[in-house]
Amino acid sequence: MQNEKGPEGMLTLVCLTCGKEKYFTDRPPESVTCDRCGGTVFRSFFTPTTPDGATLAALEETSRSVALDEESPDTTAGDLEDLDRL
Repeated sequence: MQNEKGPEGMLTLVCLTCGKEKYFTDRPPESVTCDRCGGTVFRSFFTPTTPDGATLAALEETSRSVALDEESPDTTAGDLEDLDRL
């Protein structure tokens, strides 16, 4: 979903020099400077905050059951023996 300003979400800028993160829910300023190191080069990540078909499908495909009484389908007896040795 988009509004007149663009897609709704949060922009995360990660400083490439020191890793400090800056978050924006509105349009970010034209130039951004890192508060920690003064760097001006950032990697950007945009996270939508409104559900759409692609986001819901990705969550459904990557979800897994968290019921305590279920066995993990990929667990073998050897895996459990390996855990006992740790």
